[in-house]
Amino acid sequence: MQTLPPPINSSTTFTNETNLQKLLESQSKIRENKSKPITFASPILSQNENAVFFPRTINVIQGKAGVHKSRLAETICATFLKRPESNRDLLGFKTATPLQGRSGGVAVCYVDTERNLSDQLPYALQQIQLKAGYQIEDHPINFDYISLLEFSREERFEMLDMYLEYIRQKYHTHVFIVLDVITDCVFNFNDSKDSMKLIDMMNRSINRYNVSFLCLIHENPGNTDKARGHLGTEITNKASTVLQVGFERDGENRFTDLIKIAYLKCRSSRKHEPFYVQYSDEEKGLILASPETVFTVLGERQQKAELDELCDYLGRILIEPMSKQTLFDLLTEEFDCKPRTLENRIKQIMQIPITLIGQNGAFCTLCKRQESKEISYLLKY
Repeated sequence: MQTLPPPINSSTTFTNETNLQKLLESQSKIRENKSKPITFASPILSQNENAVFFPRTINVIQGKAGVHKSRLAETICATFLKRPESNRDLLGFKTATPLQGRSGGVAVCYVDTERNLSDQLPYALQQIQLKAGYQIEDHPINFDYISLLEFSREERFEMLDMYLEYIRQKYHTHVFIVLDVITDCVFNFNDSKDSMKLIDMMNRSINRYNVSFLCLIHENPGNTDKARGHLGTEITNKASTVLQVGFERDGENRFTDLIKIAYLKCRSSRKHEPFYVQYSDEEKGLILASPETVFTVLGERQQKAELDELCDYLGRILIEPMSKQTLFDLLTEEFDCKPRTLENRIKQIMQIPITLIGQNGAFCTLCKRQESKEISYLLKY
């Protein structure tokens, strides 16, 4: 008996044909672009002549809770919305000149998931407008915002997708979309399926439409610099630019109010040097830290690091008493500094006194001994 072929599923056939058509259309576009000289896009945002964000990209701001990630995002949004007559400095951020010349400029769409709707989110939006040169009662036509806070996590992805479709039709210029925070836009940020669903949607958006994304995400607690969850891993892999925000520590390993903004990733440019900011009560936001403040904090930490290295070295080489001349010759060669600096550090180690680790891991202190005119140093256990 002859076996009949399985019935043809018309819906499956239609879907396959549709997908094939989409694939061939993509191939045609690639073919067209490949056949002519490539002109790479100019940055849509720069900071002190460094390219920060480019059009049609996914970008990330990451950091521990409470390090002013949202305030950095607010300053960036204000830069895109800044009125031409405003001369307010926004951490050195500037939009590209060609972009400013386009009809309509850039539309900023802020998607919030954390702050309440009565005062926290409205206040943040007010600060964006004030920094951009508007009054709080103004309603800039290129500034859009929503909150997903009232929707369950199961609903948020669908609501976000619906909203993005809405703003793509609303604006006919480049749209800069801020997701604050991105892990709250999915049901489970540790689930690969949920994570990739959101990332795939963003990738499709930047390829098909004139949009860019800035995704804010918390880092895991502790000393790790890893962005939270499976979503954090994937979003940093896919991102073009990743900024990290964090408080700097002083020489005693205590947090200061100096904030370091580091470039962890720059796919479209060289990796830039970090810059430093502080929160200002007067400005109700972030301002660039003065060179003196940066020098003071980093200088103290560098001195502490050098002191720790000196203590370790002394514990290793002072197996027996050593003359000052011999010791200082060794230290000058090892640490490449002046004898006067070494003398001050040695005096500091003895005055505190700092506990050293000598032979066999035993604790000891540094002592100075003078016999006649000969000065020597030794470890006392």
